[in-house]
Amino acid sequence: MDKVKIRIPKKLQKGIPLEVRPGHTVRLEVTKEPLTVHTGLSLFYAMAEMLEVPGILDKCVKVKQRERGYPESEHILALSANAFMGGDYLEDLEALREDIAIGKAIGRKEIPDPTTAGDFCRRFTLGHILQMNRAYAEILEVVYARRSPVTSWTVDVDAKVHEVYGEKKQGAARSYNGTYSLQPLYAFVHETDELIHTELRSGNTHPGDKGAAFLRRFKKKIPQSVTAIHLRSDSALYNKKVVQFCEGEGWTLTITADQTGPLMSRVYDLPEAAWRQDPGDPTLSYAEVRYQPVGWDKDYRYLVRREQKPNKTGQAILFESQAYSYYVVVTNRDGDVRELMEMHDKRGSSEKRIGQFSNEFLFHLPMGAFMANWVYLLCAQLAYNLSLWLRDLVLPPAYRKKHIKRIRRCVGLIAAKVTHGGRQIRLKISILHRWWRDFVHAWETIPTLDVAVPDG
Repeated sequence: MDKVKIRIPKKLQKGIPLEVRPGHTVRLEVTKEPLTVHTGLSLFYAMAEMLEVPGILDKCVKVKQRERGYPESEHILALSANAFMGGDYLEDLEALREDIAIGKAIGRKEIPDPTTAGDFCRRFTLGHILQMNRAYAEILEVVYARRSPVTSWTVDVDAKVHEVYGEKKQGAARSYNGTYSLQPLYAFVHETDELIHTELRSGNTHPGDKGAAFLRRFKKKIPQSVTAIHLRSDSALYNKKVVQFCEGEGWTLTITADQTGPLMSRVYDLPEAAWRQDPGDPTLSYAEVRYQPVGWDKDYRYLVRREQKPNKTGQAILFESQAYSYYVVVTNRDGDVRELMEMHDKRGSSEKRIGQFSNEFLFHLPMGAFMANWVYLLCAQLAYNLSLWLRDLVLPPAYRKKHIKRIRRCVGLIAAKVTHGGRQIRLKISILHRWWRDFVHAWETIPTLDVAVPDG
């Protein structure tokens, strides 16, 4: 970026007064000193380098036809950095690009401008999307070699109706609830909060469409150290192909079942002795049945929870089944019915993760082209996961359960001064900042990631 000589007006040299409150006047001045509020990007880029992200991206993703210009990794990391700092739109890249101080701190002379980044995303084909997913699989292997052992995953799969605007946006359509949208499908890991796999789909796609194919692509990202998978999902993935795929891979599952007539007839026919009351809530009781849906190869175990409805009218209920609401889950796991149902109920946390991801990293899908928006989604995924790896691997243990927005506030948006001299670049943060010790802790821990570190 060319340096532009700026002359400071005399009024700003003296300071422009503003009465902030009665009797309290502050003078505004400007300075040529390199200052930044994007200090957290120094941790973001250092973490990416330590986890070999740029090298893996450049090895796997081949979009450019010429060698000149920014490599693929710089485009992807710039879009991810924009999401990491809370940028909602492609144009927000300009704020990072014009921040000369943070550019020096992260070792980049320039960051791609919004137009260049947009053109890069529009070059992608489905084959390039697959290349990015292969790169992400390699990055996960590097991460899992550096974190405390994680040998089992509970995977929550869910779709999100992501509202968009603009009639010419490719793939946008009315969803089942009437919202004009695109529809990402997500696979989160409950134990680590990581977003392992995501795919962008048309807005009018059924949430469970091609669920087995989605899981097949997800499987390619499972690190070698993870040997046990349990799938949780709502009724969107309740179909024969998904269940067969999981059983073929040796995965366990709990999936909310469609309450079809034949299945519910089996439930209604259960004798009262088959129901076991919840010890903590007398309105709840549990039972199980064996049932083989039409077209399925065998019968499965179905867990049932019924909840007594409040009788608001005071009148007698004609049919006993109408006195209860039912919740049914299919599973291939052994174990206590109530415990399995309560474990399945925890999949509700995936909706919180989707909300956090959408609000903090993917507030907007800004491109007109479908594939370009998919790339934008994958860059947001990388930003989200790098934020988690900063939280779990290098920040103090107190951050383990903190909201991503809180992490950004504490160690991302810190004012700093960047100086250079004697062939060294120095990043100076204020000791008066409330969380300066946490930033220093992360700064000192990143170089130690060559070996596995405890992540709480």
